[in-house]
Amino acid sequence: MKNMASVQNAIVDILIPQVLAAEKDFLVIYKPPGMHSAPLAKSSGDNLVNWCGNSFPEIMSLPGRQAGEGGLLHRLDFETQGLMLFARTRLGMEALLEQQEDGKIVKEYSALVTESGKDLPGYPLEKPGLTVIKSAFRPYGPGRKATRPVPGEDYITEILESSSCAAGLVSLRVRILKGFRHQIRCHLAWLGRPILNDSLYGGLSYGKGLLGLRAFSLKFSDPSSGIERNYSIPALGPDNV
Repeated sequence: MKNMASVQNAIVDILIPQVLAAEKDFLVIYKPPGMHSAPLAKSSGDNLVNWCGNSFPEIMSLPGRQAGEGGLLHRLDFETQGLMLFARTRLGMEALLEQQEDGKIVKEYSALVTESGKDLPGYPLEKPGLTVIKSAFRPYGPGRKATRPVPGEDYITEILESSSCAAGLVSLRVRILKGFRHQIRCHLAWLGRPILNDSLYGGLSYGKGLLGLRAFSLKFSDPSSGIERNYSIPALGPDNV
């Protein structure tokens, strides 16, 4: 197993999965951009569940939230990169699912956005708050590939930090406790700050074309010891997308 600190520091432009932690009850894995989190309905394909199952077959014996997902606890979009959490034991699965339901698994993201974006169709006319964005969601557009906010407080996106990082670009540190498909992408576009290279939500084309969104921090309690675990990798910079 690689030294975890060296793995954390090395993840800048890595395009293959990396193991950050392999503990008794859980795994923390880096998912690269351009990889599915879980098997698709029509094909098993290249996905992080299968990749983890090859090295840690015990995760596949767990019941999973859906068939074939094993110890997977949450997903990242195909284009999004960053840290994901897997259970290795039934105890880990039960305890971490309970933490997730109670909003006790804290996920922070690094997002690179433009300072202002065009209003997109299907969004509410009223703009959200500048630092706390709340809504429920509905599918939207051809093939229901996108989402749009609807009234509700089911899902909350918090903007913790905002700083200029290049001409016309802004770096955001964002936190969610409970996630929905495309939540951060949809919420930031609603705010008028679409993520770089996110064509589905009006993002500016930039650099190498990678989506400017990285799940860079995970915080939760160890299922066996109760000790707080905190894993992180570097935030995104303009050179990484």
